[in-house]
Amino acid sequence: MVKAKHILLFIILMSISLSSFSQRKRVLNLPNFDDRPYHWGFILAYTQSSLHITREPVFDFSDSLFSIDPESVGAFAVGPIGSLDLTKNIHIRTGITLAFQDRNVNYAFWVDDTISTYKKKVHSVYTEVPLTLKLRTDRINNWAIYGTVGMKYGYDWASQINVQEKFNYDDILKIKRHNIAYRVGGGFDFFLPYFKFGIDLKLDIGINNINVKNNTYFSNPIEQIRTQMWQLSFTFEG
Repeated sequence: MVKAKHILLFIILMSISLSSFSQRKRVLNLPNFDDRPYHWGFILAYTQSSLHITREPVFDFSDSLFSIDPESVGAFAVGPIGSLDLTKNIHIRTGITLAFQDRNVNYAFWVDDTISTYKKKVHSVYTEVPLTLKLRTDRINNWAIYGTVGMKYGYDWASQINVQEKFNYDDILKIKRHNIAYRVGGGFDFFLPYFKFGIDLKLDIGINNINVKNNTYFSNPIEQIRTQMWQLSFTFEG
């Protein structure tokens, strides 16, 4: 499984390599790209999603609940994007992304003097609408470095919020349909002969509590659930 720290190390090494490579002058690709006030394209992304769980204080001393451990799972996202260029260095970006996110939560309970484990899979299919401020350096020959900060709203079409509980260990872990998160990241733009290619790493941290309190073995021990996602994105803009 690809780890976020490995991706970050790859980006740092790429930055060092590009810095030394850019010392010599090259023919500029897309020299008038920044003259246009807006651009369109699409994004492909690999995602690594997890859940940040805060336990109810009373369950920290429960005899039955032993542990709750979230587990990240890889998936992908795709969709169109648009960029409004306020200047050549300041851009406002948005789009509509279809993001598949799978997360697991592993529970361990003391049951009949033994530890019983349960894996609850939380599958989501989000339609996400991000709004991001992108701050980019001047071009260094045919590439540039940028940082991003912003927020996103997501609606989960696969939420099982309306499933009826049985109040036993077969119950599911429910989450709400609506999710709001803030986003930070950074990456590189490469100006190729026919389009601009971007690669970046972003971290999304959920703001709202998506836990559904439904009086089950799996929701009762939890005070809050917030989303967390690393995203390695590849963008193509014309």
